[in-house]
Amino acid sequence: MRTAFRVTTVLLCMAFASGLDASPALAVGDTAMRLRIGEKAPDFRLKDVMTGKTVTLAEFAGKKVVMLEFWATWCDICKREMPNLVKLRNAWAPKGFELLSIVLPSGNIAEVKKIITEKKLNYPALLDADLAVATKLYGLAGPIPLKIVIDHKGIIRYTHVGDYPPGEDELPFVLEDLIKEMGKGK
Repeated sequence: MRTAFRVTTVLLCMAFASGLDASPALAVGDTAMRLRIGEKAPDFRLKDVMTGKTVTLAEFAGKKVVMLEFWATWCDICKREMPNLVKLRNAWAPKGFELLSIVLPSGNIAEVKKIITEKKLNYPALLDADLAVATKLYGLAGPIPLKIVIDHKGIIRYTHVGDYPPGEDELPFVLEDLIKEMGKGK
């Protein structure tokens, strides 16, 4: 069982790593994820790396728009975009938005905590130690960072792989629309 886990982890990390250099096998916007826009986002229970608190997706149902950010310590793009994610959360949290980062097990906890501290993350960093959320629930098999925006009803409404070119971040527009929907009770 342990060997199978290691092989799965290595293969998944290889898939993520190969996808980071703009592999032509994936079209723009292709998440290499089993779930699609319009489907219900599966609930999960993961512990926050810094606080030890268990966080579930279900606790935000009906209350907030949630973005999941899948990342790993070896992913330079992931680390480079973190300051922008901190700003995004600062701007949108008061309006009904929550950002949950899901850390793939690619380093030791000390390394993860160091990145969280250095980048001044102001949102939960949840460790997916056995890749159950990434691979079993969400069916991830491709590049990271992966953003999944889930509306207040728990439906996947937007996905994006990688970072955004300067001036082309569409997330604020997506969040604005979903938060408006939430306010109207749709």
